[in-house]
Amino acid sequence: MTTLRTVIPFCLVIVLFNLRLDLSRLIPEGETAPQAAVSPKNHSALSNDEYLKWLQEARRRSLNLSSTEEPIRIMYRAMNGLGHQLTRLSAAYHFAMLYQIPRVWPTHNPVCRGNSTIFTIYDYLIGEGQLMVDIPFFGDKNLYRNPNLFPRPNITLDHQDQQRAIHFNNEVQGYGHARDKLWSIEYLKKGNALGKEVTDYQLYHQLMLLFEHKHKARIQKVLEATRFNEHTVFGLHIRAGNGETGDFTFKGRGMKDLDGWVARVVLLLCDYEQKHSHYFTKKPLMVYVGTDTGSVMHKLRAASNETTCEIPFVSSDQTFVEEGKSVTWNLGYDDLDKCLKGWEDMFLDMYLFTRCNSVMAGTYSSFTQSAPLSFMMHKAKRQQLQQQGEGDEQHPHYFCDVGVDGNRMDCASTLIEWLNRTTSMTWGVLNATKQRMKHEIFFPVLEGGGAIAQTFGRAGIKMD
Repeated sequence: MTTLRTVIPFCLVIVLFNLRLDLSRLIPEGETAPQAAVSPKNHSALSNDEYLKWLQEARRRSLNLSSTEEPIRIMYRAMNGLGHQLTRLSAAYHFAMLYQIPRVWPTHNPVCRGNSTIFTIYDYLIGEGQLMVDIPFFGDKNLYRNPNLFPRPNITLDHQDQQRAIHFNNEVQGYGHARDKLWSIEYLKKGNALGKEVTDYQLYHQLMLLFEHKHKARIQKVLEATRFNEHTVFGLHIRAGNGETGDFTFKGRGMKDLDGWVARVVLLLCDYEQKHSHYFTKKPLMVYVGTDTGSVMHKLRAASNETTCEIPFVSSDQTFVEEGKSVTWNLGYDDLDKCLKGWEDMFLDMYLFTRCNSVMAGTYSSFTQSAPLSFMMHKAKRQQLQQQGEGDEQHPHYFCDVGVDGNRMDCASTLIEWLNRTTSMTWGVLNATKQRMKHEIFFPVLEGGGAIAQTFGRAGIKMD
């Protein structure tokens, strides 16, 4: 029997805290790196290049670990669309952080036909290997390694030579949407969220860094073609549906008057640019568009030509399905390469949204509420901490929800603002209808302890 390091809990905020593992001593030899010095202005501690180099080596080592090196493995099986799966993958990642399981293996239902496995899609998008949860950087802000951040009870493991696998298929037990009773939980009101905001950014930053490295040539082509870095870029996500039915229609997520909505949102942006021109003197406003409907770009540009402003609307070069033929995550492809290219197109839009100054969600969608929301909140917080640099010349970082009719936007600069819909800035017709909202972010739920216990129990893990 092996007894892992223990710390007697000093408080129990929720039942979830009753079950905490510490596997930080079970990291393969050579996987850790020396603690990097933390700049008082930059808590990422090291450059992206240094971080990427460490990630690649750690992921390479993660491919062939013994049961001694990895007594517990988390296998997350993704389903549905990209945003849907990433919001749930972030729950699995947070679960691993709370219970000190050093890695999470992202897999995907083999929806691409041909010679594909559960590893095919993520191997193609970000390369082979697991996602790293125990990252030996970030100083005192390292949620995994700082023993003072979370109380930890006694945990024992029998038969250490036997590897145990925790399987999450789509949903992560013990986690739920940020709504209803969850809003009143003290850890959300205080802005802590059990470190969920921090672990979300850590996961999404890792994913984007790996995607950027693997698809660098294509990304660079888009950046150069759009002159991305010469502009202040707003990301605009328009999930029109392109004829999609089923769950999409049932939830009322489509746009009944797409032409009218597009015309009004262009006027909204033009008015905003003109009234805030001091932000766009050095770097003019540009809008990067991610959409499921190919005709949207033509509609936006046509509407823009009818105005006096000159905001460019740009997108990446990608192939859309035929107009009205629907876009769904399980669209069948006989060609494996074509299927993978479709997933790459989706991930590329998400990656470019994370590089934007601000992101505007045309309708509620897990696509924008995953990495784009996390990145905007991180950038806003960093900007507020710095309180210097370009001053008034630098546009604030916002995550904005566009109103139902496209003539207002409600923008938040903190996660709590966004969750509670108490925004930093509203622009447009103030009495217009706000966006119909469903929060797609997942947090530990009050009754989650029982579900977590069952998860460990199914994996054959005993807890004292």
